[in-house]
Amino acid sequence: MVLHWEIFRGGQTVPSRERLGVSINVKGILTLNKYTYGLIGRPAKVLVMFDKRDSVIGLAPTYEDDQDGLDVKPKAGGQNFTIHIMPVCRHHGIFIEATERFAKPGLTAEGYLTLDLKETINVSNRRKRRT
Repeated sequence: MVLHWEIFRGGQTVPSRERLGVSINVKGILTLNKYTYGLIGRPAKVLVMFDKRDSVIGLAPTYEDDQDGLDVKPKAGGQNFTIHIMPVCRHHGIFIEATERFAKPGLTAEGYLTLDLKETINVSNRRKRRT
């Protein structure tokens, strides 16, 4: 008997309290988990940047009085935080059709959070209506 093994290269599952977790929904609302929010310094506001060539969103913490900054608000329950970036999405022509989780969010040396729109996972839990 010949067996054709495949090696699983996914690694260990990292607990959510130790994992960067960011999603975006159809309303242009970014949701950051508590761990991610802590890594960027728990800011009251963030600057939202966009690299059009590579389709990457960047978030940089900014001071509370920055008029260009967008508010970071706690979501009900206090475990997640939201940022309404629909104006940025409209301005840059970013269209989100379902709730998407960023597969590989990252941090730059400057402390910016990077979110690659080309590497997302559909996590929408919408079900078809029964007729």
